[in-house]
Amino acid sequence: MNMKRNQVFIHLEVSNWDNTDLSSTLHEMCHFNKEYENDIVEVHQVVSLGKINNEWRYLIILNISRDLENLGELVGNGSSAS
Repeated sequence: MNMKRNQVFIHLEVSNWDNTDLSSTLHEMCHFNKEYENDIVEVHQVVSLGKINNEWRYLIILNISRDLENLGELVGNGSSAS
């Protein structure tokens, strides 16, 4: 296996928790950062940066693993995670 691994850092701002489902948001982030169908995207860490100007701010860290010998089909989600 010829694996490529990298991390993606995403800033998330939440102003209204009543309209935010963190689990669904994280799932969407993982899906969007998947460039090939066999990519493995996992949430590594969610870091709270605190509340600034009535918005909760977080740093989301994703781990992306890609088997360069078995990419699968290109996923058409507009991602440019590489």
